[in-house]
Formats: sequence, structure tokens, C-alpha cells
Amino acid sequence: MAFELVDLDRPGTKMKIIFLRHGEPDYCELEEHSYTGFGIDLAPLSEKGRQQAQKLSKNLLLPSAEIIISSAVTRALETASYVACVTGLPLRVEPLLHEWQVYESGTDNFEKARTMFLENKGELLPNSPIQYETATEMKSRFLECMSKYREHQTVVVVAHRMLMRQFVPNEKIDFCQVIECELEI
Repeated sequence: MAFELVDLDRPGTKMKIIFLRHGEPDYCELEEHSYTGFGIDLAPLSEKGRQQAQKLSKNLLLPSAEIIISSAVTRALETASYVACVTGLPLRVEPLLHEWQVYESGTDNFEKARTMFLENKGELLPNSPIQYETATEMKSRFLECMSKYREHQTVVVVAHRMLMRQFVPNEKIDFCQVIECELEI
């Protein structure tokens, strides 16, 4: 899938982003039925993940936003639904906020790709045995998506760790962690 690359140095509108990582997912049922690839993205939150999302939805920072923008992936969307119910903020679903892409299926390939991604600082080397989305591609995908929301000054974005890491310095981002940043969109 090709995305138009966004000029990352282009000045734009400043936007306060309140990133929320989704709650803990439960992959058991999907694994039992041999789901792979995007099929794994259908996993709902675990019971612990639901409790995390309910607690998160009461964070006092969230009502300062104007809108919630969520990944269409089930675990993110379910997390966003808790936040929307408690805050009363409008919720928009954005398919471009999906999880980082590894183009070979399987948990082992995903973990190997993550290690290579981190070792290579988000680059994909020409001789890479596993193909994956680069940091630049993720940033462009995110900025392309968010450009639709330039009229908003503060937004909540419910997304995934690898996507969030392209914009925040945190090495580890826990389930339902809240991270604020300001970006040029």
C-alpha cells in the first residue's frame, strides 16, 4: 500500500496531541481460530484492558480536547469508546492510524522486524530479510491522516505504541498510557 509522503519539514498548524495507547488486548479467540495478519487486529480488549480503559477515561486531561481520533483497530477503538462515553467528546475513526506494518506474517517475524527497526533507527536496509514500514512512512501516514483535523487545537489520538514512538521519546509506552506533545500538522 503506497502513501503520499508528507514533507516532514513543512511548517503547518501547531496541534496539541494527547496520545493514548490502547488497553491490553486479548488475542486468545483469534489465535484459536488461526487468525493472522490484519485478522489479529480484530482482537478486543482483555478484561484487564477494559479496566485500564475505564480508569483512563477519567483522566482530567482528556476533557481539554475537542475530539477523539482513533485507530480503526478493535483494541484502540474499544479504548476510545470508553473515553468518548465518559468525556462526551466526538469520536472519529481513522484507518490510517493502524498498527505498524510488518509485511511478513507471524509473531516471530513481527518481533524480529521490531528489533531490526530499532537497531536501524527506523530505516529499512536494502538487504533486510523482513520487510516493514519505516519510521518516515509511519510519520507521513500519521501526518496525512491528522491534516484533516487542522481546525482543532487539541485532540486525543488513540493509537499504537510503534506509531506513537515516532513522535514521543518514550522507550516504553504502557497500555493506556497518556502522553502529551505538540506537533506541526
